Amino acid sequence: MRPAQLQKEPGRWDERDLIRRLCHALDIAKLAVEQLAPLGYTNAKAPAKNVRPEKILSETAVLLLHASSVATHPEVRMRIMRLAEHLIPYARSERMLMGLCLEPSVAWDYALPHVCLNRLGYHDSQFDELLRQSVESQAHAGRERVPHRMLEQEWVAMGWHRAKRTRGSTTPRTARISILNHSMDLFGGTRDDIYAFTHALMYVTDFNLHAAPLPRRRSIILTEAEAVLSRCLDDQDYDLGGEVLLSWPLTGKSWSAAAAFAFRVLAHVEDKAGFLPTPGTCISELNALEGTERTQYFVATVYHTAYVMGLVCAASLHRGFAPPASIPTTNAKRGSARQILKLIDLDRQHTHWRDEFQQLGEPEADALAGYLINIGLRRRIAARDFGGLRELLKLAYDLDVANIPAASQAAEMLERITTFAKIVSNSQREIAQEVGSRNTEAVAVCNHSSLPLQSFANGSWAQVSREGKLEEATSSSEGAYL
Repeated sequence: MRPAQLQKEPGRWDERDLIRRLCHALDIAKLAVEQLAPLGYTNAKAPAKNVRPEKILSETAVLLLHASSVATHPEVRMRIMRLAEHLIPYARSERMLMGLCLEPSVAWDYALPHVCLNRLGYHDSQFDELLRQSVESQAHAGRERVPHRMLEQEWVAMGWHRAKRTRGSTTPRTARISILNHSMDLFGGTRDDIYAFTHALMYVTDFNLHAAPLPRRRSIILTEAEAVLSRCLDDQDYDLGGEVLLSWPLTGKSWSAAAAFAFRVLAHVEDKAGFLPTPGTCISELNALEGTERTQYFVATVYHTAYVMGLVCAASLHRGFAPPASIPTTNAKRGSARQILKLIDLDRQHTHWRDEFQQLGEPEADALAGYLINIGLRRRIAARDFGGLRELLKLAYDLDVANIPAASQAAEMLERITTFAKIVSNSQREIAQEVGSRNTEAVAVCNHSSLPLQSFANGSWAQVSREGKLEEATSSSEGAYL
């Protein structure tokens, strides 16, 4: 390894720290294979914490493959070799072979660890032969899947056939029908919807190994990713937040202010706790256990978040892809953060990101105005506080930071509520008795005339251009926001 590889790139996160974090993830992966690969994990008191061994093996193999792209670092290479040796007997065990025999419709699921090992140079011709028979069987396509799972199957198959995408290759057809080609529901979407987005992106980009073109412009996809990233940080969901954060290094070298801030939050939380916590890790339950039970509980509940941090660091170790050391302050609106926080602080919620935010200087804080608006809008909608939603949208417009997908969707929501108000205007009392006072409040808010809803939603939404002029942007995926 050249000495220059260990030097910090100007303005970028220290490479040595990224290596340290990736090695930490690989160490946890070795422990996960040792403790959970044979039988998985079963928790009789909390079945939601159960983990199948196939899941452990597949996710470990993916981490190995992605980390191999930065194996020029000796400490990373050593751990990859050691982990691969531990993984091989389980990835090609009788259990996995029997899966190929009995369930050809999920053959690629059983074969994923084997295929990743193949790509790393660890081959097994006997496993390949049985896999070939399984995927050529009559029943191999006998299971229906949603698009991001289809992309996963195609990704594994591509790896097995050693097919490499070439420069100028087209966007996979499946990617064009996936969430990557459609606007996410930023307020009504579930965690599963966000997982569909993050996994589709991983498979289309091939973890930066042989990336295919994205179905929409990177700028559009990442602007939506910022909205769900803010949601994850506000919920302290670092497992999902880390996956969303991968969107930046997997698709290019530039990091937005919100993404740079999110990486800083995740890094500091990991440093403080020694691992990235998840909602599934209950400290009281952990402390009540001893010996192997304690170790297995800990590994089963934290390994995935550790892997995600490892993936982010591996992607960031490619030259030029590391997150910035400080928050980019380009286009920061002076004083904007202070004004937005006045509205957000009405909730009196304490989160990890807020602790980190308090350490920022004013220019860095102002650069995160869009991030703060994303959080405020979601909180207002979750509370059914449509008056507060309207007030926040007006502030975003006044500060010239309303040109984000969440503001657009919030404005469309207010437009729908206006239509709702017209429908029930002649029977408000009857409706209030049936559906509760919250809708009555919404009606009152929508009838309030201090700020016409048409300023934000009238079949299209108000968008402030870079030149500061008010323009109308339709809701088409290609022209809504840049």
